[in-house]
Amino acid sequence: MRPAPAPREDRRDLARELVLPRISFPVPPRLHPRADELEERTLAWLRDVGIIGTDADETYLRHSTLGRTYAWMIPEGDVERVLIATRFCVWATVQDDRYTEGLGLAGRTTDLSEHLLACEAIAEDPHAPVPHDVPIERAYRDLFQRIEQAATPQQVLRIRKGMLHYSVGAAADAAYAEHRTVPPVSEYRRIRHLIAHLHHHFVLTEVAQGFEMPTALVLDPQVRELTDLAIRIIGLTNDVYGCPRDVARGHIANLPMVLAHHHGHSVQTGIDLTAREIEHDTARYTELAAALRRRGSEILTRYTRGLDDQIAGHLAWLHETGRYDIGL
Repeated sequence: MRPAPAPREDRRDLARELVLPRISFPVPPRLHPRADELEERTLAWLRDVGIIGTDADETYLRHSTLGRTYAWMIPEGDVERVLIATRFCVWATVQDDRYTEGLGLAGRTTDLSEHLLACEAIAEDPHAPVPHDVPIERAYRDLFQRIEQAATPQQVLRIRKGMLHYSVGAAADAAYAEHRTVPPVSEYRRIRHLIAHLHHHFVLTEVAQGFEMPTALVLDPQVRELTDLAIRIIGLTNDVYGCPRDVARGHIANLPMVLAHHHGHSVQTGIDLTAREIEHDTARYTELAAALRRRGSEILTRYTRGLDDQIAGHLAWLHETGRYDIGL
């Protein structure tokens, strides 16, 4: 039988003792020149759609600097189109916090299923009335209306597919949370891959920078491998840097803690093992990105540069955000 969770203060002491490794990426990060504007306009949008309803909501989201996430991850491009990505990022974070995680832990997976179905209907037809007229769904409708105006039909379809990926992962994640069980390592990895919200955010880079990946290239085996590596690097890096906060909360929601739970070693060992995975994935990513650039395709070069910026920018954002502060 596994020991009962430590008291809250003991968990916070343990979290503060964790040593986070230095994670690096060979491409230097760049910040969009209008980063502050992107942050403020994203917060204003959250107020307009009702997601920010209290001073506490705004303090939390401002402290998290979520509007700057895609100012780092899409450092160049039309500001109105980058703004769609920053808003989508904040929407996804609120969705995770209040719905996937919140409803799952509260044992309300039926409510989550209803919400996910409503989001699927909105993505299919963002011009129909919002099913429940709640802020998160009104915001989603607004986002897809903007996406339809800015993206090509093929890109809209890819973004819809990315959100279907997310919904499958969210439903599985919430089911485990409802029953207070930890998924097997292999299942956690798949859930993490699906709920990372990156399948469609890579498409938003194309939209912001005015190019489109042909379907044949999207399905190219090497391109798919590179894309999956980028998702894994970003997701696992987030798991490492978010681990101390999750330890303090007593919530097993990252790979280091899942590894520790199933293999009986310390969370610190889980962090170190995950960091080694990131290092291995980064080496493979760098090798594969260079091979794709050698093909001499301008579109492939732009796509790989976009992935580079997302990985490097996400790492830079993790060093400045307060989202993973212990006790937040």
